Amino acid sequence: PSENACFDFIFRRYHSPHCSCGGTFRRIPTRKKYQCSKCRFQIAPLSGTIFEKSRVPLTLWFHALMMFSNAKSGLAAKTIQRDLEITYKCAWRMAHLIRGMLSQSEEVLSGIVEMDTGYIGGKAKKEELMRNKSTVFAAVQRGGSMRVEVGKDGSAKSHKNFLWKNVSTVDTRLMTDGTLHLDRVAAPYKRESVIHQRKEYVRGDVHINTVESFWSHVKRSMRGTHKAVSPKHLQSYLNGFVFHYNKRGSDRERFFALLDTVLQHPKV
Repeated sequence: PSENACFDFIFRRYHSPHCSCGGTFRRIPTRKKYQCSKCRFQIAPLSGTIFEKSRVPLTLWFHALMMFSNAKSGLAAKTIQRDLEITYKCAWRMAHLIRGMLSQSEEVLSGIVEMDTGYIGGKAKKEELMRNKSTVFAAVQRGGSMRVEVGKDGSAKSHKNFLWKNVSTVDTRLMTDGTLHLDRVAAPYKRESVIHQRKEYVRGDVHINTVESFWSHVKRSMRGTHKAVSPKHLQSYLNGFVFHYNKRGSDRERFFALLDTVLQHPKV
């Protein structure tokens, strides 16, 4: 409800009120720091975070984090501007900093994993359409997490770099479409495919509908919420969509996961 309440909440969540020397940390009234009553050691809870040296009140930052954590279809800077009654420049910077803190886990996927390649970009003449699009690789473990990464191109080498980095070869059934780029690349995996050219989309439990529904959601959200996303910032926007997917279980847990990410990662 107030600036002090937000600041005290951050301190209590990540720091003990008791110092190792036996003293107690108390707030310095004129500074954004806590000081030990005995050894005088100081803690600045906002140091190294996106809140450091920001003129935006913490109450607005917490509001923006809540909005972002609940925005499954993306959060436009114009929405932050209207709801928080701040300038567009400030709203864009807040959204940009929040997305910049998000990263994807390096833990490999296993079990039943679906992989597909998507192409995201603006409209153009038919002969130039694919040239203007960004190549994006996605892999999702059924009932688990997702990994999405912008690639240099759609070559077999790019497929290999993404697949071998994010998907385990042990106890994994790899679900793909009939792309030829994976014929040699996926040799270490137990690969099962559906051939879309033959109008085959599901064969028993063999399908890539999970990852294709993710593509559909991302593309609709970008057209509807963001209107356009440049290749330069595409990965950070995709990290936001992946964060929402991987934390889809609870709104409350997703908010605190976002807050933990923002506060425990140094500002880039």
